[in-house]
Amino acid sequence: MKKYKIIIISLVLLTFAIVGISLAYFDEIVPIHFGPNGKPDQYGSKYFMLVFPSIELLIALAMLLVSKYGKVSENYKKYMLLTGVIIELIFSTLAVIFAIYALNFVEDKAPFDMSKPIMIIFGLLFIVMGNFMPKIEKNRTLGLKTKWSMYNEVTWQKSHRFVGFVSVIVGILVFISGLFFKDMVNFIILMSLIAVFVTSSTIMSYIYYKDEKAKELGA
Repeated sequence: MKKYKIIIISLVLLTFAIVGISLAYFDEIVPIHFGPNGKPDQYGSKYFMLVFPSIELLIALAMLLVSKYGKVSENYKKYMLLTGVIIELIFSTLAVIFAIYALNFVEDKAPFDMSKPIMIIFGLLFIVMGNFMPKIEKNRTLGLKTKWSMYNEVTWQKSHRFVGFVSVIVGILVFISGLFFKDMVNFIILMSLIAVFVTSSTIMSYIYYKDEKAKELGA
């Protein structure tokens, strides 16, 4: 678990360094929000960029405190820290993307379509999540927490194996979409796939629950 802590701390420091150095080169007003078409639709102070490392710092502190003082299993701490690494990596990547965009920004002439890197990031996130979701022990914090998946260990394990499988498939499709599509098309694809992911996972947890209930009644 020590390596995860080191990675989390390193990512926070790296993001603060990148944003801090970039502040000297930003214009006073930079893009701070992008619409579904991948183009900026809100602008603000360059110091808004400090939001990324600040959020990373808060998440890192929470993760490190729970791993040190939380009364949870070592396996739970391990996967919680791994989740922290993924979240920190996402914020670091977004900070770099926003910094590059701000440094190259010319109104009405975007250096690239923001929907593409965001789709690729989400795709990788789903793929990574799919690989460790089936390994998470039953708990009330991480994972698919429907009343059906939480029914017993069997429904938990079956639900999370399904979630892991669907997560990888969704991640691959989102990643590919980011490579070949752009703007609003990417936004629609992402929202649609997330809806399919959430709906199918919830339905399957209910099916696994009904199977368990049927077995209990037939015993």
